[in-house]
Amino acid sequence: MEEAVRTGTWSVDGRLATADDAALVIACARQEPGAFQELLSRYRRPAVTLAYQMMGDPEEAEDVAQEAFVRVFQAIPRFRGQAAFSTWLYRIVTNLCLGRRRRKKVTVELDAVREPRAADSPSRTVTEALVTRQALDAMTPGLRAILLLRDQEGLSYTEIAEALRLPLGTVRSRLSKARMSFRQIWKKLSEVGEGLS
Repeated sequence: MEEAVRTGTWSVDGRLATADDAALVIACARQEPGAFQELLSRYRRPAVTLAYQMMGDPEEAEDVAQEAFVRVFQAIPRFRGQAAFSTWLYRIVTNLCLGRRRRKKVTVELDAVREPRAADSPSRTVTEALVTRQALDAMTPGLRAILLLRDQEGLSYTEIAEALRLPLGTVRSRLSKARMSFRQIWKKLSEVGEGLS
């Protein structure tokens, strides 16, 4: 595999599909056919999912992911490999989402949230998913980002610190604050929903 990366002899026989991320990044930097497509196929869904969890809008999530991959494509020759490719990509997606949210200044009124109570209301699982979405929307973008990177994407504290360019101690304290904030918002949303029955 390393020989294929050094010599630029990729073939369509599946070597790209079995290459690790570091080898794919090198192949992308060398403009090897199919290398970027392989990275895209591996990371498109996680990028869109993270963007959706941060933005709450599927169309905007697709736009953010697309913009992130455009930036990756443009910058990949300069990628130094000091962090994992996924960490770098998540940082780009997170920064794009935070920038868009700052420009929009999205706010959610907690009192406007209502849990459906009709006889044909969605199942408890769907309702919990909606409340989760509303709780995430009500959090500050920075706390939401740390919570999603850790609890949804499974990044380590060190990877989050690298992705967000924060000291490790700051990541730990903000994650603790994010979880507390989420629990408080969840509780308030649950109380509002119970008051409607």
